Amino acid sequence: MDAQKLDEAILAFMEKSDASESEFNDLALQIFAYQFERNEPYRNLCLKRGKTPETVSHWSEIPPVPTQAFKILDLACEPPSEAQAIFLSSGTTQGEQKRSRHLIFNLRLYETSVLRWFEPHLLPECEPMPIAILFPPTEELPNSSLGHMLATVARKWGAVQSKKHLRTDWFIRGGKLLTEELSSWLREAEGERVPVMLLGTSFSFLHFLDWCIAKGLSFRLPQGSRLMDTGGFKGRSREVPRDELYRLYEQILGIPSEWCINEYGMAELSSQFYDGVVGQPYFASQDRQRRLHKPPHWVRTKVLKPQTLEEVSEGKAGILCHYDLANRGSAIAVLTEDLGIKESAGFVLLGRAKGSELRGCSVLVDELLST
Repeated sequence: MDAQKLDEAILAFMEKSDASESEFNDLALQIFAYQFERNEPYRNLCLKRGKTPETVSHWSEIPPVPTQAFKILDLACEPPSEAQAIFLSSGTTQGEQKRSRHLIFNLRLYETSVLRWFEPHLLPECEPMPIAILFPPTEELPNSSLGHMLATVARKWGAVQSKKHLRTDWFIRGGKLLTEELSSWLREAEGERVPVMLLGTSFSFLHFLDWCIAKGLSFRLPQGSRLMDTGGFKGRSREVPRDELYRLYEQILGIPSEWCINEYGMAELSSQFYDGVVGQPYFASQDRQRRLHKPPHWVRTKVLKPQTLEEVSEGKAGILCHYDLANRGSAIAVLTEDLGIKESAGFVLLGRAKGSELRGCSVLVDELLST
């Protein structure tokens, strides 16, 4: 199957909320065969593992590519010059050459994946609302997958919805969080009683909350306002537990914790995960203090033992490995550096693994690079 027909099959699958496990498996195997044929570094890895389209009969047998490999190889099924977008991971401490590089060959596929899962979680009403984005606009960070995701959402749903034309806007520009402008925007929404949506990174929100506390400011945003944050505090000046962050969201912004949804994603994937629908968080089955991240129906997640990459049992922790049908142009199976607890409906996100826990990932990188 060629790329265009495969993309159309993936798009059709995304629209089928009642798609069966058999349908997922069939499509995953088609994508695997396509990537095995066209992605030479990935084919080398598969051959070293004794995995080919002739020997793999189930999606769970498809060999994963570790995220480290995206830092040193172009894992692409088409010439890099034909990419419609190039997304780089957010890490900057080691220089751009050490950042993951994910080539996207069909933005329609990527953007459909974004909207198809964002909408039921953050906009189940399917009605436009003003959006405050605590992230740099795409013209400032053109290679950010998060920036492209937020721009995709804003373009479709960030419509004007008030008499005074409270508009969707980006509040990080020129490397600076525009605290005064954001404060005025929130005060206007408060005064007009217009529900709004706030999107951004956890650290950007924390930076604004700290500024509000220092200024003695707080808001009571209208009922129905909601917030989506993403990312953690690794490498930042301070860390804040999630329950404390929720407390601050409610205390400073007036948004209850159940209307605050966390998004989990990465540059190496084309799909995202959410820990609830606005007003209805997903909770772990064994611990109601922890939230559960759920994948869309075109993604499967395995939780693996760090040393052996064998799958863990229910309720156990391990390294997250995602199988994303929307990753047609690169690698369908991506082994992350993130830890999670396995649950039948998704996973509890624990954070980044330590270097000593990534032996299995390192073995896969070695196999990709060796000939």
